[in-house]
Amino acid sequence: MNIAFNTALAGMMQSQANFNTASRNVVEAAAKDEGIVEALVAVKKAETTHAASAAVLKASSEMTDRLLDITV
Repeated sequence: MNIAFNTALAGMMQSQANFNTASRNVVEAAAKDEGIVEALVAVKKAETTHAASAAVLKASSEMTDRLLDITV
């Protein structure tokens, strides 16, 4: 595996963990009648980070495929 693939995959996994934590914080804040804005921002940040990592993963896969097409 290449470095870009590994980095993108690690980024996606970390984003999923961040999303889980942020969504739990939203529920806890709502249950306590506290502001949930910060928790919702963290959820959106995790979603955006996951999407960016997925785009890197896709680009890395496409580059590898094209390289293999050229060399084979």
